Amino acid sequence: MLCQTCHRAGSTWIVCDLCRRSLRSASNRILPGGVPVIIAFEHAGPARVLAHHLKYRGLVGYARLVAATLAGEVPPGPLVPVPRSLSRRLRYGTDPALLLATLLSRETGSPVYRLLRAPLHTPRRAGGDHRREVTIPGLRKRTLESVVLVDDVMTTGATLEAAVFAIGVEQVRAAVVANAVPDLTTRSLSRFGVSSETRRRTRI
Repeated sequence: MLCQTCHRAGSTWIVCDLCRRSLRSASNRILPGGVPVIIAFEHAGPARVLAHHLKYRGLVGYARLVAATLAGEVPPGPLVPVPRSLSRRLRYGTDPALLLATLLSRETGSPVYRLLRAPLHTPRRAGGDHRREVTIPGLRKRTLESVVLVDDVMTTGATLEAAVFAIGVEQVRAAVVANAVPDLTTRSLSRFGVSSETRRRTRI
């Protein structure tokens, strides 16, 4: 089998031993609002290549690796994927966050709740201009349960913050992310109208 990163022969899974040793674990973070973010890898080196394959080529092996890596760290509760826009889902044939949530569900036994409604189209942010405004997703329904958000790549934190705002900061127990950009600095939820009085540190 060929390594999906360097294309060397002899890989026993999606990556060879050399590339697997190059995957760098990422430190967990806290979103403004107290939501802990559990992250598998830094968005660099082989992890960045594999995330690109997942996002734009529909290769699912990396999602399996991330799910197996993070399963023991994900708190119990319904898993809510941050949906890809419908235009990109049609173009690339995949929704990485939904796939990751589905695989985490198999590992943990937690159900997948598709609470967030996918927008028809959003301006491209991955690899692009991150100053562009993020669309706050709509809600299919309200829930009284604490949920765990799932996304594939955390670049600025803005997309996750918008999802937290849509659901309600008190209802989001944690967020799970495949990759995060090194030295990421998240921003304040106050731009979505969340006052400092409503923020709290969510415990896992």
